[in-house]
Amino acid sequence: MPSSITKGTVAEETVNRMTQKAFGERALGMEELKEGYFNIAYRICLKDREVVLKIAPSSEIQVMTFEKNIMFSEVDSMGMVARRTEVPVPGVLFYDDSRRVIDREYFFMERLRGQSLSGLQDTLPEEQKQEIYRQLGQYTRQLNQIRGERFGYYGQPDRQGTEWYEVFRDMVRDTYRDAGRKAIPMPAEEAGTLKLLERDKDIFNAVKIPRFVHWDIWAGNVFIADNKVEGIIDFERCLWGDPLMEVGFRNYEYNRDFYDGYGIGELTGAEKRRARWYDVYLALLWCLETDYRGYDNRDFYHLGCRAVESGLKDLAEV
Repeated sequence: MPSSITKGTVAEETVNRMTQKAFGERALGMEELKEGYFNIAYRICLKDREVVLKIAPSSEIQVMTFEKNIMFSEVDSMGMVARRTEVPVPGVLFYDDSRRVIDREYFFMERLRGQSLSGLQDTLPEEQKQEIYRQLGQYTRQLNQIRGERFGYYGQPDRQGTEWYEVFRDMVRDTYRDAGRKAIPMPAEEAGTLKLLERDKDIFNAVKIPRFVHWDIWAGNVFIADNKVEGIIDFERCLWGDPLMEVGFRNYEYNRDFYDGYGIGELTGAEKRRARWYDVYLALLWCLETDYRGYDNRDFYHLGCRAVESGLKDLAEV
């Protein structure tokens, strides 16, 4: 996987000061977990258990608009989900946003004992995979049953609103503003994208209730143990919005077992169209990620550009 400048490096002694503050002891061992692209994470060995440490980017690193305050979003939402649903999530053990030990937020959480679904996909029997995706559909529905007061990213209340169309339109606008900050060429002009979006205003206005959306339940964020879902991680990009933003409803991610678990047959025409817009929004963010992460090649940027062009072409033709 490409390296990311948002992760940075943290000295071993600094990690030990974190564990000392959280648990009153130094780490007996530590190993960097390299799957993620945004935070730096470590597996930490303590006297009687193992835990996971996640450290947010330095405040000196420029991040995309939607990524602001997302460590708070993750920590706070995981507690909410644990209290209000039966969705398995690792417990948060300690959270420090004081920036006294290090000029970065960090938190410790329970370490899951299983393996990620992405690492097991090719070895699991088909029947077992089907059951796991049905479970994911059920858990996703539970998450989406949590209601909020306003639409928008969880940790950005100042940018939330009561009308989903307006909030989503502003989210799309933010991608173009973020592109401008780093002079990133976008595959479609902002004015044309927003004009096409305005044409579909009514189908967004049909979304009346802000619902909790994880938005990142891909196989790498799902842990499997004893042939079932042990836990779902990485809540940092969560928001109050339309459940059709969930990964299980992406155009490239269709899985009949997920739909069955969620309790839905097929999407209506309007729902398919909203879901296609969420494909486009995600792809717009892909166009930005290479420059904001400092990847060493532009493959992901080109993937995003192709996906934006394809999605907008589909939407324009209907």
